Amino acid sequence: MGIEISLDGKAAVVTGAGRGIGKSVALTLADAGADVVLAARTTSQLEETAEEIRARGGKALPIRTNVTDKNSVEKLMAGSLDTFGGLHILVNNAATMAPKPLLDQSEDEWDRVMAVNLKSVFLCTQAAGRHMVQQRYGKIVNMASTGGEAAGPMNASYHASKAGIILFTKSVALEWIRYNININAVGPGFVDTDLVDQFIQKGTRENSLKGIPIRRFAEPQEIANLVLFLASDLSSYMVGEHVIIDGGMTVP
Repeated sequence: MGIEISLDGKAAVVTGAGRGIGKSVALTLADAGADVVLAARTTSQLEETAEEIRARGGKALPIRTNVTDKNSVEKLMAGSLDTFGGLHILVNNAATMAPKPLLDQSEDEWDRVMAVNLKSVFLCTQAAGRHMVQQRYGKIVNMASTGGEAAGPMNASYHASKAGIILFTKSVALEWIRYNININAVGPGFVDTDLVDQFIQKGTRENSLKGIPIRRFAEPQEIANLVLFLASDLSSYMVGEHVIIDGGMTVP
């Protein structure tokens, strides 16, 4: 008989929850019993995710959020506490990229990638952490990337931001494990999402597949399954890990 992961009685906040990996994560956590707070900038996408969760018998609270703004993030965390009476799980998933040659990248583009990908992780972790430290319990999962360990051309801002997430994860994980807060990161390779499409349009899908031993991109659900494990008590002995899930791409 297999182990069933239950998040009954837990409240989770998921950023970038309107589409792609974030949406799959939100649905998966809700299916496991968590009450889920959904954060993103596009209200229509948030409402769609919330309706799917409710149709499956779960509870969802969509909150339009600018994850690069401290006040907006504070309101997001307060929403979880006020509506669901707690905050036990945080999934920092919001991300963007601006793939182009470095000499063509503007300062505004660089700042936007750093703000959405890295500053948001700082703001959300700090805001959620204040409550988690007091209750001496929490699970934080940061969405990093294989691109945080292995670089390629034409995407320096993205690689730098994801590398930052990995070491941020390790540092805060060591700092907060004394409070029974597990912080880990997930490192997807190529996943079938709109964000990845922004990058592979610079090349071709066929060329990307040649470098993946499993010969396909991941489905968002496959990433969500790993997040579910890290958000559960089954991962209680994992501290500051960056767990690669890339179909073997970085094995050779």
